[in-house]
Formats: sequence, structure tokens, C-alpha cells
Amino acid sequence: QKEEAQAVALRRVRLGLMLTEIGQKNNIQVTEEDTRRAMTEQARRFPGQEQQVIEYYSKNPDALQQLAGPMFEELVMDYILEMAKVTDVEITAEELYAEPETPAAGKAPAKKAKAAGKKAAAKKAPAKKAAGKKAASEKAPAKKAAAKKKTAAKKKSS
Repeated sequence: QKEEAQAVALRRVRLGLMLTEIGQKNNIQVTEEDTRRAMTEQARRFPGQEQQVIEYYSKNPDALQQLAGPMFEELVMDYILEMAKVTDVEITAEELYAEPETPAAGKAPAKKAKAAGKKAAAKKAPAKKAAGKKAASEKAPAKKAAAKKKTAAKKKSS
């Protein structure tokens, strides 16, 4: 479990660094309106204490900055989704899990399809997010977790 946790942590750090770099290169910034929206959403999570939550964030710039981080990531993801060109490729499970060094002449196009399939699968879940941001954002992490479980189960059976 420790190794798995380290792998997940490493993946999250890499993803965060990648999103930060993409955001900086494309001049993506969190506006005051974005921050206010995040603060309002956070206040709605505490019915009856909305004003106290808003005051807390207004008086604590560090806490407000913690809201800006996820907002920045969301803006970068929205940018990536706008730029992405998604193509669906159907492949079998065997093709998906096949080793890239398989020396079959007929497999060369399958490797490209496999890579495209992974990219399409990775981009497909965020593409749904654009249609219904909040509902799909809850579904996308669940799909990622399911994929991890399948991979872990596959490794154990090998």
C-alpha cells in the first residue's frame, strides 16, 4: 500500500506541475470573479453560516489562496478541453494491455490505435466535463480510480 500511495502522490505532483506549466505558458489566471464564485460555493456548503465563511475568507488571504489553487486547475483543464480534439478508437482489452515491444507486423497499427485509445479515453472523461462540469467532475475521478483498480488487479494476477 505504501508503494501505491507513493505512486499516486508522485502522479498527483507531476499532474500539478504540468497543469501549472500549461497555465503559465498560456497566461491563464484566476480572476477576482472566479475567486468570489469559489468563496460563494464554499459558503453554500455550510448552511446558516454563509456570512461567517465569507468573512473568514475575506480576512484570511492564505485561506482564499487555497481556493484559488483548485480554481486555477479547473481553468487550465477547461483550456485543455477547448484545445483537445477527441477521437474515439475502439480496441480490445488485450490490445490495451499488450506490451509495446510485441514484434508482430500486424500489431504496429494496433499500437498506434492503443496509444490513441488511451489518449481518447483520457480526454473523453474531461470532454463530458465540459457539457456538465459539476456532474462530470465527480464522475471523472471515479473513472480514474476504477482504471487504477483494474490495473492493480491485472498486475496481481500476473
